Amino acid sequence: MSSSITTRRTITLDGDQASVIVLGDSAFERGTVTVTTGRAGDHPAIFRFLQNIFRLPTSTDYAAQLEDPQYEPRDRVVAKLGNQIIGHARVQMRDIQFGDIQIPVGFLCEMGTAPEFRKQGIGSALLDQAEQLMREQGAVLGILRTPAVSFYQQHGWGVGGQHNYSVTSPRNILSLLRRMDLEREPRTTNPLDQPQVSLNVRIWRHVEQEALMRLYKQNLHGRFGAIVRTDATWRWLLNRHSFEQVYVAIDGPKKLTIESGFDSIVGYAIVKDGRILELMTDNSRPDIVPELLERICSDVIERKDVPVRLDAPDGDPLHELMRGAGGEFLKRTVAGGEVILSKVFNPLTLLKQVRHLLNDRAKAANVKLPTSLGLVLDGKAYTLTLTPRSAKVTRGKVGKSFITMSKSVFSQLLLGVYSAENAIQARELQASTKVAEQLAATLFQQLPGHLPPLDDLLA
Repeated sequence: MSSSITTRRTITLDGDQASVIVLGDSAFERGTVTVTTGRAGDHPAIFRFLQNIFRLPTSTDYAAQLEDPQYEPRDRVVAKLGNQIIGHARVQMRDIQFGDIQIPVGFLCEMGTAPEFRKQGIGSALLDQAEQLMREQGAVLGILRTPAVSFYQQHGWGVGGQHNYSVTSPRNILSLLRRMDLEREPRTTNPLDQPQVSLNVRIWRHVEQEALMRLYKQNLHGRFGAIVRTDATWRWLLNRHSFEQVYVAIDGPKKLTIESGFDSIVGYAIVKDGRILELMTDNSRPDIVPELLERICSDVIERKDVPVRLDAPDGDPLHELMRGAGGEFLKRTVAGGEVILSKVFNPLTLLKQVRHLLNDRAKAANVKLPTSLGLVLDGKAYTLTLTPRSAKVTRGKVGKSFITMSKSVFSQLLLGVYSAENAIQARELQASTKVAEQLAATLFQQLPGHLPPLDDLLA
């Protein structure tokens, strides 16, 4: 289909920025498309559009989107030809944990254009406006999962993470757990030692939400990519029921009361169709994980007898357990046809937020401080200076030791998607000296990033 955009301009519509595109395609009547933020009155038409384009979400999932405590109708961007919606994108704002800090992120969801209106610049206008929405709400970066990689790469998006998971047979897990039990059994028993009481594992109850929140928060610090969940977000996640079961491990009797408190809940696991979406413990006992896995695997065998999949960050010891049970650990850029992409809107802003992490890495590697590293990003020069107490970024001339790369590659280094060593091997980063190369390798390391699937899993 031959097409041309005769006009694209930006206007203010009802106080919001909007793009106006005049279509010049001979296949249909010349018309004007307006790309602007959504309104509550658009919800029924948006749902019909999404059903026609993606066959998703279901009415249940769509209702859950509208009930998200952080949702506002203007978080959607719509392209309209008259009253007809021909394009859509949704922005979901969240904070993610990044080591010891939290970063505001905009997740781009359900972006698409009606097939007959593609290659008219409508998708680009939707993306531009969605990115603007993210920036207005304070997002440092955008994240999305998509099969349409080339389109987003043309707009400055790059690989933003990998899918990390292990898969094995539930019977193999049970067999391994029983062998581990036998190996742990003492050859002799001291009658004076008080035996450790077995944990109770059962299905959770809604009144125990506080215990899940507590365990999740305990495990949040030091992670890279985990969503920071508020009380309201937790209630929304659990009420929309995008999972099959939530199991809790109790150090004490099965029956708990509000009066007695829920501190005896020492672990939980959230599961759907044999997929362990999330497993958190307080590390108070070594048998918490085995007890949870035994219950999960027994139920999987009884109900569906499918392989067990564990979603967890690279380096999580649970992956080693799955491998020990004859499983396979997979670290893939593409999973289910989707790639995780990201775009850092201002790499220098992100650098200023994470510079203390770079300072800590330099200290851990016994780098003599103070020291500095020049950065040449898309031809512009900056200097990163590290001292025993702080780190700062200044703009201007670089010294003898500097590294040169695009802002896109630098963004991936800051996010830990890519290490400096990887970038050098791929010839996407050039170091002026051996000292610059070694310092870059120390500062910019690949991180165990992981986006938990529970937060955007469909019901």
